[in-house]
Amino acid sequence: MMNLNDITLEINGETIISIDNNTVQEHKTIGLIGRNGSGKTTLLKHIINNDTLYTNQRITYIPQLKNNDMGKSGGETTKVYLQQGLKNSGGILLLDEPTTHLDETNAAWLLNELNKKKAIKIIASHDRDFLDQIAEEIWAVEDTKIAVYPGNYSHYKEIEAHNRQREKDEYDKYIREKQHLEKAVENKSKQAALSNKPKNKTDSDFRQKGAKPYFNKLQKKLDQVASGMESRLNQLEEKEKPEEEKQVIFYSHDVEKLGSKTVIRLEHEDIAREEKMLLKDVSLYLKATDKVSITGTNGSGKTTLLNYIYNKYRNSNLAIGYFYQQLESLDLNLSILENITKSSSYDETTVRTALARLNIKADEVHKKVSVISGGERVKVQLVKLLMANSQVLILDEPTNFLDVHSIEALEEMLKNYPGLIILVSHDKRFRERITPVSYDIQNRKLVNPDIPVPRNAEKDELMVLETQITRVLSELSAESTPELEEEFERLIKQKNDINNQ
Repeated sequence: MMNLNDITLEINGETIISIDNNTVQEHKTIGLIGRNGSGKTTLLKHIINNDTLYTNQRITYIPQLKNNDMGKSGGETTKVYLQQGLKNSGGILLLDEPTTHLDETNAAWLLNELNKKKAIKIIASHDRDFLDQIAEEIWAVEDTKIAVYPGNYSHYKEIEAHNRQREKDEYDKYIREKQHLEKAVENKSKQAALSNKPKNKTDSDFRQKGAKPYFNKLQKKLDQVASGMESRLNQLEEKEKPEEEKQVIFYSHDVEKLGSKTVIRLEHEDIAREEKMLLKDVSLYLKATDKVSITGTNGSGKTTLLNYIYNKYRNSNLAIGYFYQQLESLDLNLSILENITKSSSYDETTVRTALARLNIKADEVHKKVSVISGGERVKVQLVKLLMANSQVLILDEPTNFLDVHSIEALEEMLKNYPGLIILVSHDKRFRERITPVSYDIQNRKLVNPDIPVPRNAEKDELMVLETQITRVLSELSAESTPELEEEFERLIKQKNDINNQ
């Protein structure tokens, strides 16, 4: 059992997470989600550093950032850390972004290993596919509190969508009622004001003859009705308008000028890294509006292929934007907004909209890049690329350090991006929602799994002959006849002739 109670975590005097009481009674797998900077890693470190306050079981913590001094790729390093951590794990297991850098094979291995562990598992992750397969409960950091949702990530999204629709419906109802009461107050006030005014000379004479008290009373009654309606209006519970995500509208004329031209062309090219051949005989033809992904196991050459394409076309007439994790294209002395607008022809409103989609809002855009976190720099670099009027975007693992909300926002923007996108990402769901076409690196070859391998007529004929030879041998074993012997010899000769061609 683990009982997280009376926890208040602060950074620079500001509360980031406050937990009154969250108890986990039994073995359970919990997905921990929240925006970058919401305190997920801080919470996991706090639990491991104060373990005896919350449980009498041994806790194992596997961090996200590993020392890559093993001479291995990011995925290989991650797997070594995971193997060591899981081997020595106790009754409670805390994992911080465990699938970062892992290819699908190793992510499946991790899923299997975790499913075998009888333990309380809290997994901070932005990998929606992974959370769907393993989480039994979602802990979402919302306004410094931990909101608990039953089920996996997709179930959490269903609940979130339902709550968002309910808030919208309640706001729409509030606006309708408010407008109705405002109109009613206005009408009754007008009626009251006009009720004691003569309509004409005859009406004036009528009032003078003793009917004036009646009209005074009518005016008073109408004033009371208007006052009652105004009181109801003032007592009406105010509802805040739910925040709506604005869509980023991209320029498309630069891409439209290219039409349906093939803008990236590799023809039977060999690709090496440090004199080591990684890909052979690569052919790739991409049009200006294509969106494709490159997949393959860790170390298969995905990043090498992206580098090769970029270096081949970087000095061409194509405007290419390239994102990779080691990219440092930001001026630390300029603000977030200045870094983006200096290389963009988009107006400030559009730039701010794109930043807001990744949760960089209001006055935050005026922060100098030198003071923002690594995760925020990744977001700024991505927006800078999106706003740079590129015709081609090459993206190498753009989601590694983004929270799930930012990943979904980036996903939406990339789906609307008019130009060519070449994407490498371990996030299967992200890939599938952006790129309808995928190429896979298999045995140093680049293949499109969606295109069937061309049929080999000779191979097909050999398969038919093998089947016939097997049948004849079976019949010969039962009874040998001259006809069967002759058929067998003929089939063997046909087979040898094909093999010798």
